[in-house]
Amino acid sequence: MGDLGVVLCYLPRSPLMQMVTEYAGIQTVVELWAGAHDEFTETLSLMEHNHDQAAAVALASPAECLMIPENLSAEMIGRRLFEAYMRGYETKWNARIRAAGKFSFVHMDGTLKGLIGPVASTGFNVIESFTPMPVGNVGIAEIRGMVEADTILWGGIPGAFFSPVVSDAAFDAHVNAVLDVMTTQRGFVIAGADQVPPDGLYDRVRRVADIVESRVMRI
Repeated sequence: MGDLGVVLCYLPRSPLMQMVTEYAGIQTVVELWAGAHDEFTETLSLMEHNHDQAAAVALASPAECLMIPENLSAEMIGRRLFEAYMRGYETKWNARIRAAGKFSFVHMDGTLKGLIGPVASTGFNVIESFTPMPVGNVGIAEIRGMVEADTILWGGIPGAFFSPVVSDAAFDAHVNAVLDVMTTQRGFVIAGADQVPPDGLYDRVRRVADIVESRVMRI
């Protein structure tokens, strides 16, 4: 929008996450991995060849920022699957994105403990839509220490907090607790994590800006 914001374009997901999120679901993926391991691995290799061609198109676009929209959650994808089927793809494309002078993002909006560190270590500039407690499984004050020093963490306000099931007082308290961390540590961007739900309150969205501005005025 003119000089406001940046242009972000999606690469394909890693083949494993494409299988999990759209093609088969986690239960079927695990059954295939356990029962037809060689065929499963070969299928992911063929998918990666095609994904690489599509990712190259995104890399050549004018977009400043490129996201691998994995939609990761640690209770679904453990270290074993990540190391076997995802690290190579993410490391490869992070290196190519950086070499092109662009910024790399990954969408990780589920549980974080046990996976956010390995994901960050593949070279992403930004982990987008991180969801802390009480919806996620990591406290806001812990997250910074789980990732690389130069990783930007984008998120912090669980989508459920924009719903009327959460009181105004609880909403304000959470946003202020997040800002207590984000204003004393580097590398954060405050945002909804992941989406404002259908019953989300418009005033709550506006309220985030109001709270941020009131905090800035006091600095």
